[in-house]
Amino acid sequence: MRLWFRTVSFWTFLVTVFAFPVQAQTVDRIVAANYAPLMNEGNSERPGYAIEVLQEAARRNGRQLDITFMPFERAMLALRSQDEVLMPALFFGKRHNNEFRWLIEIHSAKLRFATISNSVDSLDAARALGSIAIESGTTADAMLSNLGFSNLVRTVSPESSSRMLAAGRVDAWFQNGHTMQQFWAQLEVTQPMTLGQTVREVPIFLVASAGLNDDVANAYKNSVEEMRADGTLDALFENYAPNR
Repeated sequence: MRLWFRTVSFWTFLVTVFAFPVQAQTVDRIVAANYAPLMNEGNSERPGYAIEVLQEAARRNGRQLDITFMPFERAMLALRSQDEVLMPALFFGKRHNNEFRWLIEIHSAKLRFATISNSVDSLDAARALGSIAIESGTTADAMLSNLGFSNLVRTVSPESSSRMLAAGRVDAWFQNGHTMQQFWAQLEVTQPMTLGQTVREVPIFLVASAGLNDDVANAYKNSVEEMRADGTLDALFENYAPNR
């Protein structure tokens, strides 16, 4: 009797396992570039505001993320050439407007000029400078290029731009003020960085490749809307304030 019971239990276990397989969570592929405080490479405790927004949106939908950091231009290539890819943050600019799926705005960037001398508070003042560091392929790059700036020195990352400014190899750096503060704080320099007035304010979006599935896109959009309504977006961004 005991042997019969064990046999029945064993077969019952097998039937249960194979009849009702465990449903694995869907994993979404994410590409990111190191643009603090939006996306912080190599920092699992403070991965960046935009990444935390995406992580929370995924959690609310029972989804998981596979995040790969890469240079900005490579991330753009992945978004253009692959169908099911998301990026936590991208500035809304004319160069990119028709190439990607702009899911939902998560914040706005205040573009400013940074120097280690006198404040540069306008586009006209910036035109008179000898050189301005700017990350290649970004919305900031497109903006100044479209305005006819001929004094641009293109770099591969905000880290490179900050080092060029600190070394005196350029006269200014044009980028989101919050981003410049974050990267400047990582340098071992004593001179202060001077931030000029905001010259443009640009929306920051959660974006995806054009071929992203509609259901997936709507799931993320709806979750971020919920996060905006319940105060989660504001709370997450406050954690990345410059004085933190």
